[in-house]
Amino acid sequence: MTKPDFPTMAILITAASFAGFAVWLGVNPNALLEAFGIEDRTPQMATEIRAFYGGIEMAIAVAMIVLWRRGDLFAALLIGGLPLLGSASGRLSGLAADGFSMMHLGFAGLELMGAAFCLAGARMVSRATQNDSRRPAA
Repeated sequence: MTKPDFPTMAILITAASFAGFAVWLGVNPNALLEAFGIEDRTPQMATEIRAFYGGIEMAIAVAMIVLWRRGDLFAALLIGGLPLLGSASGRLSGLAADGFSMMHLGFAGLELMGAAFCLAGARMVSRATQNDSRRPAA
C-alpha cells in the first residue's frame, strides 16, 4: 500500500471531521445549544440543528469523498476548506460585533486550522496540475 499524500490526507481527515460532527449533532443536537449556554430549547431548535449543521456538514463530507474518488482533489479540498473559512470569518466578525466568547474563539481557531489544511492541499494540487500542463508531451 502506498503512503497517502498531503492533499488526500487533508480530504480524508476533513471529510471525517465533517461527518463525525454531523452524526454527533444528529444524535445529540442539544449539545451544541449547551455548548453555547442556550438554556431555552424547543424541538424546532433541535430539528434546525439536525437539518442545518448535521445535514449540510454530512453533505460536505459526502461531496468531498465523491470528488476525491473521481480524482478531483482540488474541488474536494475547496469544498472542505471554504465552508470552514466562511464559518471562522463569521465567528470572528461576531466576536467583534457581538462581544467576546471563548467558545466562539476556540471554534474559529479550529475552523481556521481546518481551512488552512484544505486550502494548502488545494494549492499543492493546483501547482502540480500547472507543472504537469507545462511539460511537453512525450
